[in-house]
Amino acid sequence: MKKRTKALWFLAMLLIAALVLAFRPRPVVVQVATASTGLLQQTVDEEGKTRMHDHFTLAASVAGKLRRVELHAGDPVQAGEVIAWVDPTPIEPRQTAVLKARLDAARAAESQAGSDVGKAETENDQAAVDLERTRKLLEQGVTSKEAYDKASSAATAAAKQLDSGKSRAQAAAFQVQEAQAALMNQSSADASLPVPIKTPVAGRVLRLIEQSERVVTAGTPIVEIGYTPKLEIVADFLTQDAVKIRPDMEAIIDDWGGDKPLRARVRVVEPGAFTKISALGVEEQRVNVVLDFVDTSDRLADAYRVEVRVVIWQASDVLKVPSSALFRIGEDWAVFKVENGRAQRTTIQTGHRGAFETEVLGGIKARDLLIVHPSAEIKDGVRVSVPRQSASILITRGAPFADRQSAPTPQRWSLSARPGQCPSPRLRRPAGAVQITSTPAAGERRFALQLA
Repeated sequence: MKKRTKALWFLAMLLIAALVLAFRPRPVVVQVATASTGLLQQTVDEEGKTRMHDHFTLAASVAGKLRRVELHAGDPVQAGEVIAWVDPTPIEPRQTAVLKARLDAARAAESQAGSDVGKAETENDQAAVDLERTRKLLEQGVTSKEAYDKASSAATAAAKQLDSGKSRAQAAAFQVQEAQAALMNQSSADASLPVPIKTPVAGRVLRLIEQSERVVTAGTPIVEIGYTPKLEIVADFLTQDAVKIRPDMEAIIDDWGGDKPLRARVRVVEPGAFTKISALGVEEQRVNVVLDFVDTSDRLADAYRVEVRVVIWQASDVLKVPSSALFRIGEDWAVFKVENGRAQRTTIQTGHRGAFETEVLGGIKARDLLIVHPSAEIKDGVRVSVPRQSASILITRGAPFADRQSAPTPQRWSLSARPGQCPSPRLRRPAGAVQITSTPAAGERRFALQLA
């Protein structure tokens, strides 16, 4: 009877244990990252484009018939090279006759102006004599003060009339010179010769404005030349970001199509802003920031799109965490730290914020395991599970090396480890080859590891 009772009690306890295990909350699967120390940069980002620092628009210097331009966009040109020819408009006899008649009219106007000057001089002399005579009579008491004032006014008016006549005579003389120059240009032997259009600098053809043969007027743009060595970047930043930018700040040029970012430096923040309508129809105040390349690439040309990241702050030894691990608790920032398989809510003090990482001033330490993108299921003290993930590394035989240049030819291996933990378990070679441990033992080889 007692044995049967003990058996029943044992079965009941097993059933209770099974029920407890069955209804026990399962750990929440989370993604984690490790708090680390290293370089952190705070940047302001904006799209920009490249442009030639020096643009030259070459235009027709005379009216005439433009010959077909044989150059194409992208062709290199040298300083002083002829890029186009303009045949001046032929001289018409009617136009020559008009210019001769204009010269005759200018000479007649000059002659008339000279006669007017002579008449004004005579009247001015007579007015001066009358004024002197009236002054003497006034001193003798023969004439009145009113008569003297009239003589004085007449003399002043005559002097002003003389000055006006001289100005008209000078203007008539200039009109004669203008008419003579126009007629001389029409009648010269060089007026019918082709006029060359030359480039002032060495560079490349950016755009052909006029390529086909046609009649053009003086000042018509023909081709646009860019000075290739002086390639710069211009990006229009929001004014609230532009106030943080200063000349000589470092910048990173990314997303330009190359295999690595390029370095640049801020040259100037333009003093005036402008209004720009965004894609959503919002008016924005923006200002142009001009940067010079530090690293150059011959694959970039004029008006290429780039991504500009101006570094407004940076430090090389900063405790940082992924920004996706942060969340708000009132006015404070906090993270969930994984300790002993449970999530522990920890309040931290933050500093500068980078594009994807944030500086931590206190609350956690390096190598702490943090939950990124915490969901609503994550609470303080809840059990969490970190899935095993695969990583890829490069392994080389021989002594550890400091850089890639001094490293032997690498071989690719794979491993499985929990994020944030040292990959001390076994390394497994692909395709089911032999296993090699990372800890050297008797008869085993030592390997230096480097992340791919």
